[in-house]
Amino acid sequence: MKNTSIIIALLCIGISSNAQKKYNTSFESLDTHKSPEWFKDAKFGIYTHWTPTTIGNEVNACGWYPYYMYQKDSVLTHWGTKRKDGPSRVYLDHVKNFGDPNEYGWKEVVKSFQPKEFDASEWADLFEKAGAKFAGPVAMHHDGFAMWDSDVTRWSAGKNSGIDPSGDLEKEIRKRGMNFIASFHHGKTWQYYVPSYAFDGKNPEYRDLYFEPHAYKAPMSDTYKKWWRDVLDEYVKKYNPDMVWFDMGESKVPTNTMYPFLASYYNYGIENNKQVATTCKNYAKYLPGSIVDYEKGRVKDVQDTPWLTDDTMAPQWFNSKRKPSKNANDVIDILVDIVSKNGCLLLNVAPNSNGKISEYEKSVLLKVGAWLQTNGEAIYSTRTWHTAAEGPNVIKGKGSFLKKKLVYTAEDIRYTRSKDNKTVYAIVLDRPESTILMKSVSKKDKITNVSLLGYPGIIEWKQTKAGLKIEFPKDIKVSEAYAFILK
Repeated sequence: MKNTSIIIALLCIGISSNAQKKYNTSFESLDTHKSPEWFKDAKFGIYTHWTPTTIGNEVNACGWYPYYMYQKDSVLTHWGTKRKDGPSRVYLDHVKNFGDPNEYGWKEVVKSFQPKEFDASEWADLFEKAGAKFAGPVAMHHDGFAMWDSDVTRWSAGKNSGIDPSGDLEKEIRKRGMNFIASFHHGKTWQYYVPSYAFDGKNPEYRDLYFEPHAYKAPMSDTYKKWWRDVLDEYVKKYNPDMVWFDMGESKVPTNTMYPFLASYYNYGIENNKQVATTCKNYAKYLPGSIVDYEKGRVKDVQDTPWLTDDTMAPQWFNSKRKPSKNANDVIDILVDIVSKNGCLLLNVAPNSNGKISEYEKSVLLKVGAWLQTNGEAIYSTRTWHTAAEGPNVIKGKGSFLKKKLVYTAEDIRYTRSKDNKTVYAIVLDRPESTILMKSVSKKDKITNVSLLGYPGIIEWKQTKAGLKIEFPKDIKVSEAYAFILK
Protein backbone atom coordinates (compact mmCIF):
# COMPACT_ATOMS: atom_id res chain seq x y z
CA MET A 1 0.00 0.00 0.00
CA LYS A 2 2.87 2.33 0.91
CA ASN A 3 4.69 1.58 -2.36
CA THR A 4 1.47 2.15 -4.31
CA SER A 5 1.05 5.58 -2.69
CA ILE A 6 4.61 6.50 -3.62
CA ILE A 7 4.07 5.45 -7.23
CA ILE A 8 0.84 7.48 -7.44
CA ALA A 9 2.58 10.48 -5.93
CA LEU A 10 5.41 10.19 -8.44
CA LEU A 11 2.94 9.90 -11.30
CA CYS A 12 1.11 13.01 -10.10
CA ILE A 13 4.40 14.90 -9.92
CA GLY A 14 5.17 13.77 -13.46
CA ILE A 15 1.80 14.88 -14.76
CA SER A 16 2.11 18.24 -13.01
CA SER A 17 5.63 18.71 -14.31
CA ASN A 18 4.57 17.83 -17.86
CA ALA A 19 1.61 20.25 -17.67
CA GLN A 20 3.97 23.05 -16.66
CA LYS A 21 6.67 22.24 -19.20
CA LYS A 22 8.61 25.38 -20.10
CA TYR A 23 8.95 26.69 -23.63
CA ASN A 24 12.32 26.83 -25.34
CA THR A 25 13.31 29.09 -28.23
CA SER A 26 12.62 26.62 -31.03
CA PHE A 27 9.74 27.21 -33.43
CA GLU A 28 8.31 23.80 -32.58
CA SER A 29 8.23 24.48 -28.84
CA LEU A 30 6.84 28.01 -29.16
CA ASP A 31 4.14 26.92 -31.57
CA THR A 32 2.62 24.60 -28.98
CA HIS A 33 1.40 27.73 -27.17
CA LYS A 34 -2.39 27.97 -27.47
CA SER A 35 -4.86 30.85 -27.48
CA PRO A 36 -6.16 31.60 -23.96
CA GLU A 37 -9.70 30.73 -22.97
CA TRP A 38 -10.29 34.32 -21.92
CA PHE A 39 -9.55 35.41 -25.49
CA LYS A 40 -11.88 32.80 -26.99
CA ASP A 41 -14.65 34.06 -24.71
CA ALA A 42 -14.00 37.81 -24.90
CA LYS A 43 -14.84 38.52 -28.57
CA PHE A 44 -14.52 42.31 -28.30
CA GLY A 45 -11.64 44.52 -27.22
CA ILE A 46 -10.52 48.14 -27.50
CA TYR A 47 -7.10 49.74 -27.84
CA THR A 48 -5.94 53.31 -28.31
CA HIS A 49 -3.64 54.89 -30.88
CA TRP A 50 -2.34 57.75 -28.76
CA THR A 51 1.30 58.88 -28.73
CA PRO A 52 3.13 62.09 -29.75
CA THR A 53 2.34 61.03 -33.33
CA THR A 54 -1.18 62.25 -32.57
CA ILE A 55 0.13 65.82 -32.68
CA GLY A 56 1.45 65.39 -36.20
CA ASN A 57 -1.65 63.56 -37.35
CA GLU A 58 -3.87 66.39 -36.15
CA VAL A 59 -1.79 68.81 -38.22
CA ASN A 60 -1.44 66.75 -41.38
CA ALA A 61 -3.65 63.65 -41.16
CA CYS A 62 -0.62 61.41 -41.61
CA GLY A 63 -0.25 58.50 -39.22
CA TRP A 64 3.41 58.18 -40.20
CA TYR A 65 4.15 61.85 -39.55
CA PRO A 66 7.65 61.34 -38.01
CA TYR A 67 8.68 59.38 -41.11
CA TYR A 68 7.34 61.75 -43.77
CA MET A 69 8.15 65.09 -42.05
CA TYR A 70 11.82 64.69 -43.02
CA GLN A 71 11.27 63.83 -46.69
CA LYS A 72 12.43 66.98 -48.46
CA ASP A 73 14.18 65.76 -51.60
CA SER A 74 12.26 62.59 -52.37
CA VAL A 75 9.33 60.67 -50.97
CA LEU A 76 9.79 57.09 -49.81
CA THR A 77 6.92 54.68 -49.26
CA HIS A 78 6.34 52.82 -45.99
CA TRP A 79 8.55 50.11 -47.43
CA GLY A 80 11.48 52.36 -48.33
CA THR A 81 10.94 52.48 -52.10
CA LYS A 82 10.96 55.81 -53.91
CA ARG A 83 7.50 57.13 -54.72
CA LYS A 84 8.41 60.48 -56.28
CA ASP A 85 10.80 63.40 -56.04
CA GLY A 86 10.15 65.50 -52.94
CA PRO A 87 9.19 67.34 -50.93
CA SER A 88 6.39 65.47 -49.22
CA ARG A 89 3.26 67.36 -48.18
CA VAL A 90 4.07 66.46 -44.58
CA TYR A 91 7.47 68.14 -44.83
CA LEU A 92 5.87 71.27 -46.30
CA ASP A 93 3.20 71.35 -43.58
CA HIS A 94 5.81 70.82 -40.87
CA VAL A 95 7.88 73.74 -42.12
CA LYS A 96 4.72 75.89 -42.27
CA ASN A 97 3.50 74.96 -38.78
CA PHE A 98 6.71 74.33 -36.84
CA GLY A 99 9.72 75.38 -38.92
CA ASP A 100 12.77 73.69 -40.43
CA PRO A 101 13.15 70.08 -39.12
CA ASN A 102 16.77 70.89 -38.31
CA GLU A 103 15.55 73.49 -35.84
CA TYR A 104 12.24 71.92 -34.81
CA GLY A 105 12.60 68.21 -35.38
CA TRP A 106 10.62 65.28 -34.13
CA LYS A 107 12.31 65.51 -30.72
CA GLU A 108 10.69 68.93 -30.26
CA VAL A 109 7.28 67.60 -31.26
CA VAL A 110 7.73 64.85 -28.67
CA LYS A 111 8.57 67.38 -25.97
CA SER A 112 5.36 69.26 -26.78
CA PHE A 113 3.29 66.16 -25.96
CA GLN A 114 1.88 67.35 -22.63
CA PRO A 115 -1.70 66.00 -22.38
CA LYS A 116 -3.66 67.66 -19.60
CA GLU A 117 -7.03 65.92 -19.93
CA PHE A 118 -6.08 62.23 -19.90
CA ASP A 119 -8.29 60.37 -17.43
CA ALA A 120 -7.74 56.61 -17.26
CA SER A 121 -10.87 56.09 -15.17
CA GLU A 122 -13.00 57.91 -17.74
CA TRP A 123 -11.51 55.87 -20.57
CA ALA A 124 -12.00 52.57 -18.75
CA ASP A 125 -15.61 53.47 -17.88
CA LEU A 126 -16.28 54.06 -21.55
CA PHE A 127 -14.65 50.79 -22.61
CA GLU A 128 -16.68 48.88 -20.03
CA LYS A 129 -19.93 50.53 -21.16
CA ALA A 130 -18.99 49.67 -24.75
CA GLY A 131 -18.99 45.99 -23.80
CA ALA A 132 -15.26 45.41 -24.26
CA LYS A 133 -13.80 42.44 -22.41
CA PHE A 134 -10.16 43.36 -23.01
CA ALA A 135 -8.53 46.74 -23.49
CA GLY A 136 -5.28 48.65 -23.30
CA PRO A 137 -3.03 51.23 -24.90
CA VAL A 138 -0.77 51.32 -27.90
CA ALA A 139 2.21 51.00 -25.58
CA MET A 140 4.77 51.91 -28.22
CA HIS A 141 4.11 52.88 -31.83
CA HIS A 142 6.64 53.20 -34.67
CA ASP A 143 7.75 56.50 -33.13
CA GLY A 144 9.48 54.54 -30.32
CA PHE A 145 7.86 56.64 -27.59
CA ALA A 146 7.04 54.63 -24.47
CA MET A 147 3.49 55.31 -23.27
CA TRP A 148 4.49 54.47 -19.71
CA ASP A 149 6.89 55.59 -17.00
CA SER A 150 10.03 53.93 -18.37
CA ASP A 151 13.46 53.49 -16.87
CA VAL A 152 14.77 52.06 -20.15
CA THR A 153 14.25 55.18 -22.29
CA ARG A 154 13.94 58.88 -21.54
CA TRP A 155 11.53 59.14 -24.48
CA SER A 156 8.58 58.07 -22.41
CA ALA A 157 5.32 59.49 -21.06
CA GLY A 158 6.73 59.34 -17.55
CA LYS A 159 9.96 61.23 -18.26
CA ASN A 160 8.57 63.54 -20.94
CA SER A 161 4.98 64.24 -19.86
CA GLY A 162 4.85 63.32 -16.18
CA ILE A 163 2.13 60.69 -16.64
CA ASP A 164 1.94 56.90 -16.74
CA PRO A 165 -0.91 56.01 -19.13
CA SER A 166 -0.14 52.28 -19.05
CA GLY A 167 -0.01 52.09 -15.27
CA ASP A 168 -3.18 54.10 -14.83
CA LEU A 169 -5.06 52.17 -17.52
CA GLU A 170 -3.94 48.78 -16.26
CA LYS A 171 -5.33 49.55 -12.81
CA GLU A 172 -8.64 50.95 -14.09
CA ILE A 173 -9.19 48.30 -16.76
CA ARG A 174 -8.56 45.40 -14.40
CA LYS A 175 -10.75 47.04 -11.74
CA ARG A 176 -13.65 46.66 -14.18
CA GLY A 177 -13.01 42.97 -14.85
CA MET A 178 -11.44 43.36 -18.28
CA ASN A 179 -8.19 41.75 -19.42
CA PHE A 180 -5.34 44.18 -19.98
CA ILE A 181 -3.44 44.23 -23.28
CA ALA A 182 -0.72 46.37 -24.84
CA SER A 183 0.30 46.77 -28.47
CA PHE A 184 3.88 47.14 -29.69
CA HIS A 185 4.80 48.52 -33.12
CA HIS A 186 8.46 49.29 -32.45
CA GLY A 187 9.88 46.66 -34.79
CA LYS A 188 9.44 49.35 -37.46
CA THR A 189 11.31 52.03 -35.50
CA TRP A 190 14.64 50.90 -36.97
CA GLN A 191 13.52 52.12 -40.40
CA TYR A 192 11.19 54.86 -39.25
CA TYR A 193 13.76 57.60 -38.70
CA VAL A 194 16.02 56.94 -41.71
CA PRO A 195 14.85 60.18 -43.43
CA SER A 196 15.74 62.13 -40.27
CA TYR A 197 19.46 61.50 -40.82
CA ALA A 198 19.49 64.36 -43.31
CA PHE A 199 18.37 66.61 -40.44
CA ASP A 200 18.56 66.47 -36.63
CA GLY A 201 18.49 62.67 -36.64
CA LYS A 202 22.24 62.63 -37.28
CA ASN A 203 22.95 64.33 -33.95
CA PRO A 204 24.60 61.75 -31.60
CA GLU A 205 22.90 63.41 -28.62
CA TYR A 206 19.56 61.98 -29.78
CA ARG A 207 20.74 58.55 -30.86
CA ASP A 208 18.49 56.98 -28.21
CA LEU A 209 15.49 58.34 -30.18
CA TYR A 210 16.56 58.13 -33.83
CA PHE A 211 19.24 55.42 -33.45
CA GLU A 212 22.54 55.43 -35.29
CA PRO A 213 22.38 56.62 -38.94
CA HIS A 214 21.95 53.71 -41.33
CA ALA A 215 20.42 52.79 -44.69
CA TYR A 216 16.77 51.71 -44.86
CA LYS A 217 17.61 48.06 -45.53
CA ALA A 218 20.56 47.85 -43.15
CA PRO A 219 20.36 45.01 -40.59
CA MET A 220 19.29 45.98 -37.09
CA SER A 221 22.17 46.97 -34.84
CA ASP A 222 22.90 45.24 -31.55
CA THR A 223 22.01 48.49 -29.75
CA TYR A 224 18.62 48.60 -31.40
CA LYS A 225 17.87 44.91 -30.76
CA LYS A 226 18.75 45.31 -27.10
CA TRP A 227 16.45 48.34 -26.81
CA TRP A 228 13.65 46.45 -28.62
CA ARG A 229 13.83 43.64 -26.07
CA ASP A 230 14.50 45.80 -23.00
CA VAL A 231 11.34 47.87 -23.36
CA LEU A 232 9.24 44.71 -23.69
CA ASP A 233 10.80 43.09 -20.64
CA GLU A 234 10.27 46.24 -18.61
CA TYR A 235 6.64 46.48 -19.70
CA VAL A 236 5.83 42.87 -18.87
CA LYS A 237 7.45 43.20 -15.45
CA LYS A 238 5.70 46.49 -14.63
CA TYR A 239 2.22 46.01 -16.09
CA ASN A 240 1.65 42.26 -16.39
CA PRO A 241 -0.21 42.37 -19.77
CA ASP A 242 -2.46 39.47 -20.74
CA MET A 243 -1.65 40.07 -24.41
CA VAL A 244 1.35 41.54 -26.18
CA TRP A 245 -0.01 42.57 -29.56
CA PHE A 246 2.59 42.90 -32.34
CA ASP A 247 2.36 44.98 -35.50
CA MET A 248 3.81 44.05 -38.89
CA GLY A 249 7.28 45.50 -38.20
CA GLU A 250 7.98 42.82 -35.62
CA SER A 251 8.32 40.29 -38.45
CA LYS A 252 11.58 42.09 -39.36
CA VAL A 253 13.03 41.46 -35.91
CA PRO A 254 15.58 38.62 -36.24
CA THR A 255 14.47 35.23 -35.00
CA ASN A 256 17.31 35.08 -32.49
CA THR A 257 15.90 38.25 -30.92
CA MET A 258 12.17 37.57 -31.26
CA TYR A 259 12.02 33.92 -30.24
CA PRO A 260 13.78 34.41 -26.88
CA PHE A 261 11.20 37.06 -26.02
CA LEU A 262 8.32 34.78 -26.99
CA ALA A 263 9.74 31.97 -24.86
CA SER A 264 10.26 34.37 -21.96
CA TYR A 265 6.71 35.73 -22.18
CA TYR A 266 5.05 32.34 -22.60
CA ASN A 267 7.06 31.03 -19.64
CA TYR A 268 6.10 34.14 -17.69
CA GLY A 269 2.51 32.98 -18.16
CA ILE A 270 3.32 29.55 -16.74
CA GLU A 271 5.28 30.96 -13.81
CA ASN A 272 2.44 33.32 -12.87
CA ASN A 273 -0.42 30.90 -13.59
CA LYS A 274 -1.61 33.31 -16.24
CA GLN A 275 -2.97 32.80 -19.75
CA VAL A 276 -1.02 35.08 -22.09
CA ALA A 277 -1.25 35.76 -25.81
CA THR A 278 0.76 37.31 -28.62
CA THR A 279 -0.33 38.26 -32.13
CA CYS A 280 1.13 38.65 -35.61
CA LYS A 281 -0.20 40.20 -38.80
CA ASN A 282 -1.46 37.80 -41.46
CA TYR A 283 0.59 39.59 -44.15
CA ALA A 284 3.80 39.41 -42.12
CA LYS A 285 5.99 36.55 -40.92
CA TYR A 286 4.14 34.16 -38.64
CA LEU A 287 5.23 34.23 -35.01
CA PRO A 288 4.95 30.77 -33.41
CA GLY A 289 2.22 30.38 -30.81
CA SER A 290 0.61 33.70 -31.73
CA ILE A 291 -2.90 34.72 -32.82
CA VAL A 292 -3.14 35.81 -36.45
CA ASP A 293 -4.48 39.36 -36.91
CA TYR A 294 -6.16 40.61 -40.10
CA GLU A 295 -5.67 44.39 -40.15
CA LYS A 296 -8.90 46.09 -41.28
CA GLY A 297 -9.80 42.71 -42.75
CA ARG A 298 -11.62 39.47 -42.13
CA VAL A 299 -12.06 35.90 -43.35
CA LYS A 300 -14.76 34.24 -45.45
CA ASP A 301 -15.17 31.01 -43.50
CA VAL A 302 -14.71 29.59 -40.01
CA GLN A 303 -11.06 29.26 -38.98
CA ASP A 304 -9.84 26.28 -36.96
CA THR A 305 -7.96 28.49 -34.52
CA PRO A 306 -9.08 31.80 -32.96
CA TRP A 307 -8.05 34.91 -34.89
CA LEU A 308 -8.30 38.66 -34.61
CA THR A 309 -9.21 41.76 -36.59
CA ASP A 310 -7.93 45.18 -35.61
CA ASP A 311 -10.01 47.98 -37.10
CA THR A 312 -10.86 51.62 -36.46
CA MET A 313 -13.88 53.91 -36.63
CA ALA A 314 -11.89 56.75 -38.16
CA PRO A 315 -10.26 56.65 -41.60
CA GLN A 316 -6.88 56.68 -39.82
CA TRP A 317 -5.49 55.12 -36.68
CA PHE A 318 -4.64 58.40 -34.96
CA ASN A 319 -6.95 61.32 -34.28
CA SER A 320 -7.34 63.68 -37.25
CA LYS A 321 -9.75 66.15 -38.79
CA ARG A 322 -11.01 63.54 -41.25
CA LYS A 323 -14.58 62.32 -40.83
CA PRO A 324 -15.14 58.90 -39.23
CA SER A 325 -15.91 56.11 -41.68
CA LYS A 326 -17.82 53.71 -39.39
CA ASN A 327 -20.94 54.09 -37.26
CA ALA A 328 -22.33 51.80 -34.56
CA ASN A 329 -24.24 49.68 -37.06
CA ASP A 330 -21.03 49.07 -39.03
CA VAL A 331 -19.11 48.07 -35.92
CA ILE A 332 -21.84 45.68 -34.75
CA ASP A 333 -22.15 44.04 -38.18
CA ILE A 334 -18.38 43.58 -38.39
CA LEU A 335 -18.22 42.20 -34.84
CA VAL A 336 -20.99 39.67 -35.46
CA ASP A 337 -19.45 38.52 -38.74
CA ILE A 338 -16.06 38.06 -37.07
CA VAL A 339 -17.41 36.16 -34.05
CA SER A 340 -19.38 33.76 -36.26
CA LYS A 341 -16.07 32.66 -37.82
CA ASN A 342 -14.09 32.11 -34.59
CA GLY A 343 -12.61 35.60 -34.42
CA CYS A 344 -12.43 38.60 -32.11
CA LEU A 345 -12.58 42.31 -32.89
CA LEU A 346 -10.03 44.76 -31.51
CA LEU A 347 -11.47 48.22 -32.15
CA ASN A 348 -9.25 51.28 -32.15
CA VAL A 349 -10.12 54.52 -30.38
CA ALA A 350 -8.09 57.63 -31.27
CA PRO A 351 -7.95 60.24 -28.46
CA ASN A 352 -6.79 63.75 -29.28
CA SER A 353 -3.35 65.02 -28.29
CA ASN A 354 -4.74 66.37 -25.03
CA GLY A 355 -6.09 62.96 -24.02
CA LYS A 356 -9.80 63.31 -24.78
CA ILE A 357 -11.87 60.80 -26.74
CA SER A 358 -14.14 62.43 -29.32
CA GLU A 359 -17.88 62.69 -28.77
CA TYR A 360 -18.44 60.77 -31.99
CA GLU A 361 -16.37 57.80 -30.86
CA LYS A 362 -18.04 57.90 -27.45
CA SER A 363 -21.49 57.79 -29.04
CA VAL A 364 -20.55 54.86 -31.26
CA LEU A 365 -19.08 52.90 -28.35
CA LEU A 366 -22.11 53.52 -26.15
CA LYS A 367 -24.46 52.32 -28.91
CA VAL A 368 -22.36 49.21 -29.41
CA GLY A 369 -22.45 48.64 -25.66
CA ALA A 370 -26.23 49.07 -25.53
CA TRP A 371 -26.62 46.45 -28.27
CA LEU A 372 -24.29 44.06 -26.45
CA GLN A 373 -26.14 44.64 -23.19
CA THR A 374 -29.20 43.12 -24.85
CA ASN A 375 -27.57 40.67 -27.24
CA GLY A 376 -24.29 39.76 -25.59
CA GLU A 377 -25.50 36.22 -24.90
CA ALA A 378 -25.16 35.57 -28.64
CA ILE A 379 -21.59 36.94 -28.70
CA TYR A 380 -19.63 36.41 -25.48
CA SER A 381 -18.33 32.92 -24.66
CA THR A 382 -19.89 31.49 -27.83
CA ARG A 383 -18.35 29.08 -30.28
CA THR A 384 -18.82 28.43 -33.99
CA TRP A 385 -21.75 26.46 -35.38
CA HIS A 386 -21.75 24.12 -38.39
CA THR A 387 -22.54 27.19 -40.52
CA ALA A 388 -21.13 30.65 -39.93
CA ALA A 389 -22.90 32.81 -42.47
CA GLU A 390 -25.55 33.04 -45.14
CA GLY A 391 -26.78 35.84 -47.33
CA PRO A 392 -25.68 37.90 -50.34
CA ASN A 393 -22.85 39.82 -48.67
CA VAL A 394 -19.82 37.64 -48.10
CA ILE A 395 -16.10 38.27 -48.02
CA LYS A 396 -14.13 36.74 -50.85
CA GLY A 397 -11.22 34.82 -49.41
CA LYS A 398 -9.44 36.32 -46.45
CA GLY A 399 -6.99 39.11 -45.84
CA SER A 400 -6.24 42.55 -44.52
CA PHE A 401 -7.28 45.98 -45.79
CA LEU A 402 -10.65 45.10 -47.29
CA LYS A 403 -11.43 47.92 -49.69
CA LYS A 404 -15.11 47.26 -50.30
CA LYS A 405 -17.50 48.17 -47.51
CA LEU A 406 -20.21 45.53 -47.20
CA VAL A 407 -23.73 46.82 -46.56
CA TYR A 408 -25.60 44.00 -44.88
CA THR A 409 -29.27 43.21 -45.44
CA ALA A 410 -31.94 41.22 -43.58
CA GLU A 411 -30.90 38.21 -45.69
CA ASP A 412 -27.44 38.34 -44.15
CA ILE A 413 -27.48 36.06 -41.11
CA ARG A 414 -24.59 34.98 -38.88
CA TYR A 415 -24.63 32.00 -36.52
CA THR A 416 -22.97 31.23 -33.19
CA ARG A 417 -23.67 28.61 -30.53
CA SER A 418 -23.36 28.13 -26.80
CA LYS A 419 -20.41 26.18 -25.42
CA ASP A 420 -22.67 23.33 -24.33
CA ASN A 421 -23.99 23.07 -27.91
CA LYS A 422 -27.59 23.30 -26.70
CA THR A 423 -28.36 26.73 -28.12
CA VAL A 424 -27.84 28.28 -31.54
CA TYR A 425 -27.92 32.04 -32.07
CA ALA A 426 -29.00 33.38 -35.45
CA ILE A 427 -28.18 37.06 -35.81
CA VAL A 428 -29.99 38.94 -38.58
CA LEU A 429 -27.91 41.95 -39.65
CA ASP A 430 -30.71 44.28 -40.73
CA ARG A 431 -34.40 44.78 -39.95
CA PRO A 432 -36.61 42.32 -41.85
CA GLU A 433 -39.86 43.52 -43.37
CA SER A 434 -41.82 40.34 -42.59
CA THR A 435 -40.74 36.69 -42.92
CA ILE A 436 -37.15 35.58 -42.33
CA LEU A 437 -35.91 32.42 -44.02
CA MET A 438 -32.86 30.87 -42.36
CA LYS A 439 -31.70 28.50 -45.08
CA SER A 440 -28.88 27.06 -43.01
CA VAL A 441 -31.27 25.73 -40.33
CA SER A 442 -32.56 22.41 -41.64
CA LYS A 443 -34.98 19.92 -40.11
CA LYS A 444 -31.94 17.91 -39.00
CA ASP A 445 -31.21 20.68 -36.51
CA LYS A 446 -34.41 19.78 -34.64
CA ILE A 447 -35.45 23.19 -33.37
CA THR A 448 -38.08 23.11 -30.63
CA ASN A 449 -38.24 26.76 -29.60
CA VAL A 450 -37.45 30.19 -31.08
CA SER A 451 -37.19 33.44 -29.16
CA LEU A 452 -35.57 36.82 -29.64
CA LEU A 453 -33.12 38.45 -27.23
CA GLY A 454 -34.63 41.60 -25.78
CA TYR A 455 -38.17 40.77 -26.95
CA PRO A 456 -40.67 39.32 -24.44
CA GLY A 457 -43.31 38.33 -27.00
CA ILE A 458 -43.99 35.06 -28.79
CA ILE A 459 -42.12 34.37 -32.04
CA GLU A 460 -44.05 32.48 -34.72
CA TRP A 461 -41.87 30.01 -36.61
CA LYS A 462 -41.93 26.86 -38.71
CA GLN A 463 -39.34 24.43 -40.02
CA THR A 464 -39.65 23.73 -43.73
CA LYS A 465 -37.62 22.03 -46.45
CA ALA A 466 -36.34 25.46 -47.46
CA GLY A 467 -35.19 26.31 -43.94
CA LEU A 468 -36.45 27.86 -40.74
CA LYS A 469 -39.21 30.42 -41.36
CA ILE A 470 -39.68 33.11 -38.73
CA GLU A 471 -42.40 35.74 -38.71
CA PHE A 472 -40.84 39.01 -37.68
CA PRO A 473 -43.14 40.88 -35.23
CA LYS A 474 -43.96 44.45 -36.15
CA ASP A 475 -43.70 45.68 -32.57
CA ILE A 476 -39.99 44.89 -32.16
CA LYS A 477 -38.01 48.04 -31.52
CA VAL A 478 -35.49 49.13 -34.12
CA SER A 479 -32.03 47.69 -33.62
CA GLU A 480 -28.74 47.38 -35.51
CA ALA A 481 -29.12 43.57 -35.60
CA TYR A 482 -31.50 40.95 -34.17
CA ALA A 483 -30.30 37.87 -32.27
CA PHE A 484 -32.70 34.90 -32.31
CA ILE A 485 -32.32 32.02 -29.88
CA LEU A 486 -32.85 28.59 -31.45
CA LYS A 487 -33.23 25.61 -29.14
